[in-house]
Amino acid sequence: MLEPVEGGDRPSASLRIAGEPVARHQLEIAAAAGAKRVLVLGDPGDERVEMMLGAARVAGLPAKIVRDAPAFCGEVTAADELLVFGDSLMADASLALDLSSGRGVATLPVEQGLAAGFERIDAEYAWAGVMVVPGSLAERLRELPRDCDIASSLLRIALMTRLQAHPVDVAALSDGRWTLIRSEADAQAAERRRLASTIAEASGQTVGTRIAARAAQQFGARLLEQDHSDLLLAAIGLLLVGAALAATGFQIGWLAFLFMGLSWMVLRGHRVLQAVRRQTRMRPRGRDIGSLLFLAFDGVMVAVIAINGGPGLARSPAWFAAFMAIALLRLGAAEFPHVPIRPWLDDRFLLCLALALSAIWGGPILLSMLLAGAIALGWIALTFQTGTARTKLTRP
Repeated sequence: MLEPVEGGDRPSASLRIAGEPVARHQLEIAAAAGAKRVLVLGDPGDERVEMMLGAARVAGLPAKIVRDAPAFCGEVTAADELLVFGDSLMADASLALDLSSGRGVATLPVEQGLAAGFERIDAEYAWAGVMVVPGSLAERLRELPRDCDIASSLLRIALMTRLQAHPVDVAALSDGRWTLIRSEADAQAAERRRLASTIAEASGQTVGTRIAARAAQQFGARLLEQDHSDLLLAAIGLLLVGAALAATGFQIGWLAFLFMGLSWMVLRGHRVLQAVRRQTRMRPRGRDIGSLLFLAFDGVMVAVIAINGGPGLARSPAWFAAFMAIALLRLGAAEFPHVPIRPWLDDRFLLCLALALSAIWGGPILLSMLLAGAIALGWIALTFQTGTARTKLTRP
């Protein structure tokens, strides 16, 4: 963390991608590769460098800041294996892990590598920013000036020992899986690429998923820059659910369903942001509660449908109809025989729009009954048509 940002004085490795510094992403790869301890090349007085020590300790790795070559040599023994990352390298986690599985230097063709900002090795290759070298090579740094570039010097020493070259797929440069982050513009471009690829995978063909994908594309980059974006989305989602329950209490059914539809949009956006963050993580952090949140949402939907179906809370048929509609929608989204129908059964925004329209004429329960009946009849018809055990409602 010594190379400064272009036009600034803070380390380029402190630039954030998917809500975390570049150096933190490198730490993820090092931990997954089996690193036992971490040496951070940086200024001990920089709070961003100090934060990396805390991140390393959270990952279970002892960490220390070293400022120059003598300090670095004092921390390395001949028995060590050194996994070295270049400043500001943002690499695809799985690709980098493969390249760091054995001793060698990751390389790129010189023309493409230099164009992307990587350091030249010789007439044919550029250094791709990752290498695994024996610790014994670090001793040669003592022969160099105190303020030498440690990573670059180790690279030259490693090349003289003829370590094996590990080529990086050039396609990783063009699709953003292997890049240098040296400015805010680079960080924003990398984040947009990751967000776009995740949205392309997460967005579907239904009305609700398309709108949710457009919203994530519009606001996702700004949310990823925030430290507490997950809490912000959770607060917005809870606020919308609370508004839906309040509208239900006042028997304004159409408004309650609109609020529920917006809440589902927030949940979809949260899922997209989590997927962007998981792209750069080799190990999960905490529990993924996405499925639990959608289950809780459907539980609230049952209550909102039943209560808005007519006066009073004790109408058992209304609760049963609402429960059957939501249950069949959940089951159909995973198991319906005609696969192209499944995303439509999972689109709660579209369901909420239909229920909002039906609530104007006081018919949410009728719509729920018709929907449940249509799903059940369609399932039975397709089961008899295909005649396969996989399309049965119950498993053998």
